[in-house]
Amino acid sequence: MLKLRIVITLLFFSQYGIAQNPNPSVSVDNYILDEMEAEHAPGMSTLIVKGGEIVWLNHYGFADVENNVTVSDSTAFMLASISKVFTGTALMHLRQSGHINLDEDINNYLDFDIDIPNFETDSITFRMLMTHTASILDNDTPMDTYYSNGDPTISLSDVIQRYFSTSGSDYNTSLNFSNNAPGTAYEYSNMGTALAGYMVEAVSGMDFSEYCNTHIFDKLCMNNTSWYLADYDTNTVARPYQWSGNQYVPYAHYGFADYPDGQLRSTSLDLANFLLAYLQDGTFNGQELISSASINEMLTLQIVPLDATQGLNWYLEDVFLSGGGTVSLWGHNGGESGVSTDMYIDRANNIGVAVISNGEGDNLNVVDELYNYALTLSPSGVGTPPCNALGVAFLPETTFTIYPNPSAGFVHIDVNQKSMGFELFLYNSVGKLVDTEWLASSQHYTYQLPETNGLYLIQLVDSEGASKTLRLVKE
Repeated sequence: MLKLRIVITLLFFSQYGIAQNPNPSVSVDNYILDEMEAEHAPGMSTLIVKGGEIVWLNHYGFADVENNVTVSDSTAFMLASISKVFTGTALMHLRQSGHINLDEDINNYLDFDIDIPNFETDSITFRMLMTHTASILDNDTPMDTYYSNGDPTISLSDVIQRYFSTSGSDYNTSLNFSNNAPGTAYEYSNMGTALAGYMVEAVSGMDFSEYCNTHIFDKLCMNNTSWYLADYDTNTVARPYQWSGNQYVPYAHYGFADYPDGQLRSTSLDLANFLLAYLQDGTFNGQELISSASINEMLTLQIVPLDATQGLNWYLEDVFLSGGGTVSLWGHNGGESGVSTDMYIDRANNIGVAVISNGEGDNLNVVDELYNYALTLSPSGVGTPPCNALGVAFLPETTFTIYPNPSAGFVHIDVNQKSMGFELFLYNSVGKLVDTEWLASSQHYTYQLPETNGLYLIQLVDSEGASKTLRLVKE
């Protein structure tokens, strides 16, 4: 009975969902719903960007089955191994800043040496960590102990010491490492990426998560993206599920201490900004994430004799075309307990696709469907989504409160000090300006929201041109 209830609700929320889809398609919706049923995905968020803007955004099903919480614009999903692309981006930022060379020995930056047994004189380089050729294996026995309910209880530094130091409690010469010289064999490695994340800490002196906040998420206005569950209201985080006994069975929210390899959580809207930056030569809303040269290097085959698809963290994946044949897209997928994710870009056609779900099935058929639909779409010209901190910032002593949030209709806007008035600009979740209004001199305003439900951005601009952008949910 539970399965029937979920499918009926999926159909309802795809047709009348709270996301504001610029290019709705009943046939695409129905295809996705059929795939969700076949792959046992209780909830899913889907995204297409093209030509510098969001051209598709739709959500289906449940973030929390038991409490009937539907997936929305603000639902954050664990990204699993898509996270590795962000870890690689952090390393490229370090390289671009002149702090590292991708082909130098990582031991130059460590206070203990990490060597491959039997190949102690051979260097492990940053590039090897980014291409899974460092001869580091995933030893499930200790790695299983790195998991915990909620956020990890062991620090990244401690995990790296335990796993890689010859005196570490989890060190094992035969199970943690392959019997190959570094750089001579491909072996997909989560712990290799965890080590890459730790190298960001070792080189920069910053906590890895904070480095990403400063140099990636803040630059791209990815305000609903974080490595840690503690940064969220868990009511906005999709609960992971397995399909067992003909029903959805929830996992507790969890984390793992080797977190740079898969613990990042984000929303489709935030992923749109990241994909747009990669498709726009590393730039988003005038902010440079990394240079176009760095983007080109990441999206270049690195180890063709060993693997014909691997770039720097990104890899090539074949997507099936509706007219026959395939096209290879740069991207990454991810899978964890109760998590399945995919993210790909086509630079030639300026297309990016993301599918994130809280089940354990395969999303690639949905990726195929969305990519083929993307080929038929034309951008409207609205451009990249608006960013928080647009324009000149208000003085620190000027604060705003919007309530209720979420709102069913009217909202109240309170300002802590009187001004000459504000120009209000209201944008929907895909960056389209939907309303403007002049708010006369006051400290309290009442504003009527549009009828359409979803995520909005309210930008207030004062007479001096200073601005503040706030997020608001209409439900």
